Amino acid sequence: MKLPLCNKYGFDDEQRQKRLAFMGLSDEDQPGIDFLQTKIIQPFAEQIVAEFYRKLTTYPDIKNFIDKHTRLENLKATQILYLKTYGVNFSSAEYFEERLKVGQVHAQINLPISYYEMAYRILNEIILEFILKHLNVSTQEYLDIVKLILNITALDMSLAIETYYNKKVNEMSSSINALMDERQVLSKQVERDELTRAASRARVMDFLQANVDKANEGGHHFCIAMIDLDHFKCVNDEYGHLVGDEILKGVSARMMAALRQDDMLGRYGGEEFVLVFPGANIKIAERISKRICKHIEEEPFQVEQHSIPVTVSMGVAQWHKGEEVEKLLGYADHALYKAKHQGRNQVVVEYYQDTKSA
Repeated sequence: MKLPLCNKYGFDDEQRQKRLAFMGLSDEDQPGIDFLQTKIIQPFAEQIVAEFYRKLTTYPDIKNFIDKHTRLENLKATQILYLKTYGVNFSSAEYFEERLKVGQVHAQINLPISYYEMAYRILNEIILEFILKHLNVSTQEYLDIVKLILNITALDMSLAIETYYNKKVNEMSSSINALMDERQVLSKQVERDELTRAASRARVMDFLQANVDKANEGGHHFCIAMIDLDHFKCVNDEYGHLVGDEILKGVSARMMAALRQDDMLGRYGGEEFVLVFPGANIKIAERISKRICKHIEEEPFQVEQHSIPVTVSMGVAQWHKGEEVEKLLGYADHALYKAKHQGRNQVVVEYYQDTKSA
């Protein structure tokens, strides 16, 4: 029969024998375990456990931990059962399974590993004290028993710590994965404007700066456009802000549908957007901008049984060598201002005297 934890950790017959060899144990040690169980553990288990917890609870931190997680009497009963199986049939799959479970339980209650190691040390000391007190053995026999106890304890600790750390690592991995998922969600939220699904202001400004940097390196030109919804305040005043929000979402969707694959539309603030055209000269940017204006104007938006016509004004500017982002935005904003004052629903291009070849 396959046991769950042995199967999970690969403790088949071969691997169990390998672990025993690492701990200095073999079938020849079983008579020594029988002697230890018969002469010390079975007769004195309750006394050993009582002394074990007396010593443990002299440490305030450990006492507080025990009081927080369980009743002392329950722990004593569990420890007595552990002692009465201590080393018994240590090469069997069942023995390995039970010792693996110990670490799993300790991980579940977040037992500090330092408490864990100290508890094994104290238990060993008490067992050895009982041997000296109750057995009349030679020095060599005593040394053989000490070695056996240390080896069995090392086996038990290795198995318990294996599951302890595995569970902790899995928990940590789950936490890391959860944090990474949360980071991805937050990253997407930061990159996208929540209402319009256009790029956020921070994202589009980063994209704009990246295009400036690339252009300054040479061999790259691009344009931008500033976009503003015409008479949008009237829409909010007449139909309410919820309808206004739906209009913003609809306008954003129509604008994005009219763009090239590499273009980026970002919400600049309120009803104002900024559009970056990588690799485009002024003529290309003007043509796309006029397409956007037409695409928005050609059909009213249907919101809550209202049919609402919307237009936009756009100001387009081309980057020129040495220009910073702020100056380029200023040119596009100036062109947008002209579009507004020339009747709205139009594209105005900010031309430069040195851009006739564009």
